[in-house]
Amino acid sequence: MTVLCYRLTGLLRAETPLHIGSGFRTGTIKRTRAFVPGSALRGAVGTALMKAVCKLERPLVNHEECSYFGECSYAALFGEESGRSSNVFFRYSYPTHLKCMGSYLPAPMNLHECKNPQCRRHYKSFYPPARCDCGSDLKRYIGFQCGNCGEVTQHPIDFSRVTGSALDRGFSAAATVTVDGERVGTLHTVEAIGKGSMFSFEVLVSGCFGGYIDMLKSIFQNGLADEGLGACKSRGLGKVSVEGLKVDAITEDYMIKRAENINTRSFVVRLLSPMLLEGKFLDASSLLEGCRRAYSFLFHEGKPKLPEVNLRASRVESEVFCGWSLKMQRRRSLEPAVAAGSVFHFESGEDEVLALALAALEFLAIGNYKPHGCGQILVENYR
Repeated sequence: MTVLCYRLTGLLRAETPLHIGSGFRTGTIKRTRAFVPGSALRGAVGTALMKAVCKLERPLVNHEECSYFGECSYAALFGEESGRSSNVFFRYSYPTHLKCMGSYLPAPMNLHECKNPQCRRHYKSFYPPARCDCGSDLKRYIGFQCGNCGEVTQHPIDFSRVTGSALDRGFSAAATVTVDGERVGTLHTVEAIGKGSMFSFEVLVSGCFGGYIDMLKSIFQNGLADEGLGACKSRGLGKVSVEGLKVDAITEDYMIKRAENINTRSFVVRLLSPMLLEGKFLDASSLLEGCRRAYSFLFHEGKPKLPEVNLRASRVESEVFCGWSLKMQRRRSLEPAVAAGSVFHFESGEDEVLALALAALEFLAIGNYKPHGCGQILVENYR
C-alpha cells in the first residue's frame, strides 16, 4: 500500500519554564502564549537540523549560495528556496489534558456557557437559546476544550513569572538608562509556561520523503533538547524534552476510513489554528478549492470534481498573524487572519469524493503558511 504521508506525534515536556512570545504586554510584563505555534516548533527543529547536517563551519542564511545546496537535507525538507515547496508541516502544539491524554484545543465559537456560576451549563449550537434552562443568560465560552473528553477550561496550563534586569558589564552592576534626564532601571518581567507543562505535537512529512524520517526523529530526540524552544533561552528558559515519539504511515485505506465518518450532507469546519486566506473568510468556493488542492497533493492526482457546497452559518473572529523569518532575520509583517476557534456550517449532497477531499484537507490544512501550522481544521458532523 502506497504511503501518502508520514505522521510524527509525541509530547513536548517543558524541562524549564518556556516563554512563547505573544507580542502583548501588561505593563512591563511580556505575555506568553498557552500553546506552541507550529512556526515556533518549525524554527527550532529547522535550526537544529541545519546545525546537524550543514557541511560548512557556519550555516548560510541564503542557502542557494551554498555549493552543497542540491544535496542539503534542510533544503529538501523545508523548501523556502528557488520556489521549492515545503515537504514537512508542523501543527500547533496544544496543552495535553493529563486526565485523558487528549489536547486542549481552542474552544469553538459556537460554544456558549451559562453565566450563573452555580450552573455553568454549556450549549454547542449556532443558534443557542436566549437563556439557560436555569433562567440565566448565556455568553460565548472563551478558552479551551479537550478534543478527547470535551472538558473545558480557561487555564489549561500554569504560568509563572521570571524577573530580571540588564547588566552594565563595565561597572559590574545593574544597568540604568536615562529617560528625560532621569535615571531609571531596566527591571523587566516575562510570563512563562510552567516547568513540567506538556504539549501534544504533530508533524507531517510528504510520503516521498520517508528516507528523512529517522533523521527527523533524531532531531526531535536530541537536537531539539540542545536548541531549546521559545525566547529567553540564554537566561535558562526554553529547555524541552520529547516523550512518546511515534511515527505512523498514513495510507489510502486510513484516509478512506476517516472519510467514512464524515457526513457531507451537513458538516462543520472548525479552525484549530489561524487561517490566512488572502484577507477572506472561508466560504463555499474557497473550501472547495482547498479540498481540491489537498486531494491533489495527498493522492498525487488531478483536482477532483466536487459537488456544490452551501455555507449555512458561521461564527467568526479575526486576529493578526506574525512570525520570525529565519532567512530575513527579522519579524514578518503582520497579516490578517481568521482566528482559531472559528466555525463554519456547510451542507451538500452525499458524496464519497467530497468526504475524501475533506479528510485530505484535515491533513494538509487550508490557506497560506500551512507548513507553519496555519489553516489547520477539524471536520465535525453537524448535530
